[in-house]
Amino acid sequence: MKSYCLGTLVIFLFTAAFLPAKAPAANPAQGCDADASPDTWGGRDISMEMTPQGATLQFDCAHGLVLEPIKANAKGDFIARGSYTPEHGGPISLANPPRDLPATYKGSIKGDTMRLQVVLADKDKDQSPDPYTLTRGKTGRVVRCR
Repeated sequence: MKSYCLGTLVIFLFTAAFLPAKAPAANPAQGCDADASPDTWGGRDISMEMTPQGATLQFDCAHGLVLEPIKANAKGDFIARGSYTPEHGGPISLANPPRDLPATYKGSIKGDTMRLQVVLADKDKDQSPDPYTLTRGKTGRVVRCR
């Protein structure tokens, strides 16, 4: 029995010493591991799920998509293209469905705090929301339009 336990221990130690350990997922702000689970960010009136491909956002009366990875530079600043779709309460008319507006998502990440601004084209600028402050790991406080 002792030789069995000793043999098992030797195999375990050999495996642990010579097989490469899996590297931790990269910081989402610096680029993500393709297999990483979504990274949740949230704040007042906003919730965001960041993935290696981009992000999905829920606002009080809108939703958005970031269509490319959010990669912060050395200063923590980022800019990414996407879409922003304003919503309204009540039924959605087939004659006037929600319209995806081209958007630029820009901001900065410092530690677990993100500042985010949604920038719309000049013709839609009046629908741009105020800037947001998000915290990593929080789901956000979003009240959907009804």
